[in-house]
Amino acid sequence: MLGRLGGGERFGLALLVSWVGWAGIRSALAGQALSPLSAYVVAPVSLAAGVALGTLLAPHARRRVVALSLLGATLYLLVAVLATGGPAKAPTGYANANAALAVQLTGLSGLALLRAPRGRRWPLVLAAIVGVGVAWANASVAALALGGPLLALVLAMGWKPAQRHTAKVVAAGLGAAAIAGSATAVAALATRSSWPPSVLRFLDEARRTMWVDAVRLWREHATFGAGPGAFERMSTLGHDPDTASAHSAVLQVGAETGWVGVALLLAIVLTGVWWAARGRPAAAVVGPATWTALVVHSMTDHLVDFPVVVLAGGIVIGWSGASARSEQLDVPEGERPG
Repeated sequence: MLGRLGGGERFGLALLVSWVGWAGIRSALAGQALSPLSAYVVAPVSLAAGVALGTLLAPHARRRVVALSLLGATLYLLVAVLATGGPAKAPTGYANANAALAVQLTGLSGLALLRAPRGRRWPLVLAAIVGVGVAWANASVAALALGGPLLALVLAMGWKPAQRHTAKVVAAGLGAAAIAGSATAVAALATRSSWPPSVLRFLDEARRTMWVDAVRLWREHATFGAGPGAFERMSTLGHDPDTASAHSAVLQVGAETGWVGVALLLAIVLTGVWWAARGRPAAAVVGPATWTALVVHSMTDHLVDFPVVVLAGGIVIGWSGASARSEQLDVPEGERPG
């Protein structure tokens, strides 16, 4: 089976295996066994499954059932959120995870929109809009800040798709820069003893405490981390299930798996940007932007703990990366070059 994989696929799989392997080694060094239900195991499996599923779905992007399924999924998210009282919004039980999932569905709707016949685009346009509406219904400021521009990009690419290879390079470069910049900004903010009021308008004191605890743990175990699960045991707020994680992918990974883990994390997410940019120019703009939105949001929240969100991100990567091949398959046989 591995013989059928190309060089890019093997490299991506090797990174995910290395991630799980390093988490397992670090757990063993701490005298513990890595739980198969740990995010260090479930997240990479979900990501790989999503990439595979997206690759399989891409050739069928023109089918009506795809458009209706995406519209149905976004409407279900919206209804589930509106029908749930209290902060633990259905279906994931966490408002920001619902919103992040909806933003990924907005991007997926955009990818399908690029291949849909002109007369059958309205369900996909509506799905993309509803996706941002779900972010609003969950009162997720980060998802709205990321999903709003993504929706504008989706509509722009649907109206006038990018045609030049340069667009792919620019999209990938901007995505990589946004990821690196957000990780750096979060790490810098976490080292401050106090936050200005402008920051506390969007990030509360509990998050500041979690980030400070994560940085302290990371500094004490800089290279190899304190081991998976260490943040929950050592954080001042770790006793509460709602604050048992650092609410930041880069800080959580740094605290528990050190610089080795952070390097693997950044390699994985940047490979995702590269993979999504392998498709046709328009898809290679929408795909990396959608994946980048999830990664940037994850820098300030614990979205990696939700398999369905990571799965959706993987579908975006696989679909976008396979778009060039799927478009070739859509060409009628008589129009293919002889």
